[in-house]
Amino acid sequence: MSSANSKVRWKRTAAVSLSVSVALSMLAACGGDDGASGSDGGTYKVGFLGSLSGPLAPVGTAMLGGVELAINDANENGGVNGRQIELVTEDDETDPAAGITAARSLLSQDVLMVAGGNISTVVEGVLPTLEREKVAFLAQAASPAILDPVKETMFQIDQTSSSNAQPMVEFATELLGKDDFTVGIGPVESPAGEAWGDNVEQLESDKGFTISSRVTLPVSPGDITAQAQRLIDGSPDMLLLQAPDGVLVPLAQKIRDLGFSGPIANFSYGAATTTLETIADKDLYVLRTAAQYNTESTEPGTQKFVELVDDAKDQEVAKAATQYTQGYLIGLMVVGALEKCGEECDRAAMVDTLNDIDVETDGFTSNPLAFTAEDHLATKSGVFYSFDGETIIPALDGKPFAATVYSLDAEVPAS
Repeated sequence: MSSANSKVRWKRTAAVSLSVSVALSMLAACGGDDGASGSDGGTYKVGFLGSLSGPLAPVGTAMLGGVELAINDANENGGVNGRQIELVTEDDETDPAAGITAARSLLSQDVLMVAGGNISTVVEGVLPTLEREKVAFLAQAASPAILDPVKETMFQIDQTSSSNAQPMVEFATELLGKDDFTVGIGPVESPAGEAWGDNVEQLESDKGFTISSRVTLPVSPGDITAQAQRLIDGSPDMLLLQAPDGVLVPLAQKIRDLGFSGPIANFSYGAATTTLETIADKDLYVLRTAAQYNTESTEPGTQKFVELVDDAKDQEVAKAATQYTQGYLIGLMVVGALEKCGEECDRAAMVDTLNDIDVETDGFTSNPLAFTAEDHLATKSGVFYSFDGETIIPALDGKPFAATVYSLDAEVPAS
């Protein structure tokens, strides 16, 4: 396995060339028992498992960069509970079988917990291996089927794409100022996209708005003319889309070229700053569960993120990859959980800690990151943003909209 410095260099090299079109038997048994300390020589050992090679390598390396940002900051400021955090990385190669091998390697190195998981098929593949050892898995890409019902050791840092349905519909209601609107919807071509589309249709039945068209969107760029035309057929008041960043750029332009002038809202996995600046459309909105790289923000948590990104010279990847921000959230949760778990934290204690934790982000997210025994989604709400020609600005005065995988009738937690 490469050294930590080599990993950082690799990550930054991949980040510079990152395209916003990215949507998208070794050991019989290993890893010790529930009491494994996860420490060595005064450090906490935390595993990272992600796509560092293969087709989603830019996504995995961007996420790793965000995790490192938070952990390096903690280490440079004295560590946690007097200990440094050692991040042990393994490459899942964007493949479930390789992910299982990587998970076993992390367990054999006595890590306290495993973080990462940037692709749902890998998360699903490695989960049984980690569950058998009762090791907490803090992922970014767990599917609703994995999260609901709650599993004791499986945690998700960010909203699933299917759970974006509720905030997008409620945002449309607020933005348009009426309940009886019509929308064209564009789910991405994936199981998660199907689930999101189905959720929007369920909300249509519950709330009384009308879906004028449902058009499946590709996961990678190409000729998007036919999909754009079908989306605007029936003259909807608004469009709700699940377009990855690389697809959103040509799709938004084509929609405008065809004459649609209404607002467009996109889901949180196609919300990069670079994308918004490229499209330059003040009536295009994206859902974000964290503020991302915003040099104009007055929120202390966002200002700190910007400072750390600038120090690391990671501005390009922070603006171009939402996964970098999600990795930072994972890192914040890791640091907060270690602090609460204590100096003698072991695997069992870490699981208990994550089942009851609240981590303040000082305005970087709308609400603190939190897990309970009944809720293993850390982010509870999101804010919609647009680009006004000069900067990224929050819509509707930054009003947060609730989102969860567990219900289509969630409420924003009290501040």
